[in-house]
Amino acid sequence: MRLLPKAMREPVSLAYLLARASDTLADSEGLGAELRHEMLLGFGEILHGADRVAWLVRLSDEVIPCQHHQGEKSLLKMMDEVFARLHEFRDERGHAAILKVMDHILHGQRLDIERFELGQSTRLTQDAELEEYCFLVAGCVGEFWTEIGYISLPKFSSIEAERLKSMGINYGKGLQLINILRDLPSDLKLGRCYLPGVDPSDRDAMMAGAARWRARARAYLSDGQEYAKSLKLRRTRAATALPGLIGESTLDLLDHASWEELEKGVKVTRRDVYRLTWESFFV
Repeated sequence: MRLLPKAMREPVSLAYLLARASDTLADSEGLGAELRHEMLLGFGEILHGADRVAWLVRLSDEVIPCQHHQGEKSLLKMMDEVFARLHEFRDERGHAAILKVMDHILHGQRLDIERFELGQSTRLTQDAELEEYCFLVAGCVGEFWTEIGYISLPKFSSIEAERLKSMGINYGKGLQLINILRDLPSDLKLGRCYLPGVDPSDRDAMMAGAARWRARARAYLSDGQEYAKSLKLRRTRAATALPGLIGESTLDLLDHASWEELEKGVKVTRRDVYRLTWESFFV
């Protein structure tokens, strides 16, 4: 976000704070599924103008004391200010774009809780279910990025808006697939298998299923790099290309990782992130 031109930075940063806060609520350890689901429902209602006093009291009394990450705790303590900033945001189209992307993200987060915790499921069964989830929590961000780009910058891209929006959706879905593929062992420990139609007790089948989805993630990331190359401003190109460059490097690591290495965690080094940041300016 620091790389973005100022016109894009404010709405993107505000949407990021909202999404990071809802993600913290969705993933808070020590909180029951029903409480997290109710807080996410209330979050969405506040975005559309509902009174937030009772919700903030519940946040303070029941949620914040359970937070261990100091940055996330600080963000939750500031939610009244974050909501106020959203309601004060004067750009009507930008405001609508923020609400749209947050509606998708909150839907995806609630769906995850409903499916794996409030329901009886431990795994997805259809490719369409994973595609839907990836769109709701990440693909919609590519759509949002495109809308804000065209709202904020007179000459955002050489590609027409609807085609670019579709490419942005694929880009976000590819990045989310990487997160899922990297976290397979830890998700399984939580009783969640995101790979459709794969027996989570069969490690060979899991690895074969992962390879199939890595190929799809690469295809989606190729859309992301074409997206980035179409952008007119270098700062915007760099900010857009960087997640994909990191994603491609992560896929390279995943291609050669054993299950035991996945359990230990697969991550691009900080040194490589610095190198890729530099390379992003020359996409």
